[in-house]
Amino acid sequence: MWCSLMIPTFLFLSFFSVGLAPNPGSATNENDNYPPFWDQINGDIAEFPVQNNKIIVDLWKYMDRLKIYKILITESNKYFALFGENTRGNVLWALTLFYGKLFKTDRFSAPLNSSMCAYEAGGSSCISIDSGWGGFNHYVIILNFLGAIESEFLGNLPYEVELISREEYRSNFCYSIEECRASYPQAMDTANRFYKYLQSRKMVSTIKDIPQYDTDEDTAIRYMWELHQAAIDIAKPKLSDESLYSSKTERDFSLDFLLAMEFCEAALYRPYFESSAEFLVGFPHRLLTDQDRDILISNLSVREKALLNAVKLISETNKITGGLFLTTWKMAMNSEFARAAGRFLIKRLLSIPSL
Repeated sequence: MWCSLMIPTFLFLSFFSVGLAPNPGSATNENDNYPPFWDQINGDIAEFPVQNNKIIVDLWKYMDRLKIYKILITESNKYFALFGENTRGNVLWALTLFYGKLFKTDRFSAPLNSSMCAYEAGGSSCISIDSGWGGFNHYVIILNFLGAIESEFLGNLPYEVELISREEYRSNFCYSIEECRASYPQAMDTANRFYKYLQSRKMVSTIKDIPQYDTDEDTAIRYMWELHQAAIDIAKPKLSDESLYSSKTERDFSLDFLLAMEFCEAALYRPYFESSAEFLVGFPHRLLTDQDRDILISNLSVREKALLNAVKLISETNKITGGLFLTTWKMAMNSEFARAAGRFLIKRLLSIPSL
């Protein structure tokens, strides 16, 4: 029954979105897609300071998390050469571009003082520990980073890594391999699986002096998305309080968006540079207020309104069905044909022209 309702629902979402009133300003150029200050770092662990024979990393600084994303991109690029030219086929671009989007849209700022840790503050800006989005991203980046270290994906580091902790909400977060593994062993195993899989790949050829590895596309994407979802599953019960967001509308959007991502993950949505940038065109360019609850009259672009409507309707449909909508979607994505169809529907939903 639910399988028969699922495809019509997604088709309805895509056609419904097209009818929204156009609003200029949603188009971006290629350079805008990179996270802010991306070209100011080189993706080397040596960029972090060393104190008392320890590499010091502060995950509540925007630039420190950004350095980790670039290190992971740099170290893993060789495994994805077959998936796209000029490193554009790296499956970690989705997480990296989304991180930059959260910063640029001030979603790392403090809810009660939006100027604190805001984008305009510059590259050394903090990530507010009071930001729900910042908390979600904390688990995404820390599981990837610690998983890469524990699996020795980053090789033999010259020093032990020390992550600076915060006293605020201390029980909400973990800051070391030992601490995260003690609290979330399955999530750490998921992180290790992804990075150990990459390490197990063999070079099979060289094209224009670029080594080509036998990385299976679907396997790499599945492991990456499963790691992302493991992080979200840890964070969601800790970071759903309305006080961690600028408004109830923003809080509801964050949870709806993350739920919609589960549909994308089940379809193995391609997390490459171009496809990720296209997906994020509709991500709201500013924090939402409670006046934005009436999406049709808010001053957002047509693509932003489409995404807001889509994730809200997906969430409401899933809620009405008691979670069966997502469960059945995941069951339906059991073949490459079904996943390709699922990706087509998702792209259709996101393919409204920027007017």
